[in-house]
Amino acid sequence: MTELVHLDIAAGLATITLDSPDNRNALSAQLRRELRGHLATAIADDTVRVIVLTHTGSVFCSGMDLKEARGAEAGDQGVT
Repeated sequence: MTELVHLDIAAGLATITLDSPDNRNALSAQLRRELRGHLATAIADDTVRVIVLTHTGSVFCSGMDLKEARGAEAGDQGVT
């Protein structure tokens, strides 16, 4: 499975990049899971002073991945 979110830490700066431009960085379950994991890693790192969220492609994030949701309740999608 291809990683959709990347983390780079250097000189006190954590850069988290959303990298799913084919679906406009929509918040799929995989992307949300990876984003939460990288945020937790950055927050737990005592050397990190700043966290920057960025993206690949022309859109930062188009919102929820509606193709994946297909009528599921918010709690089933990991959104509460």
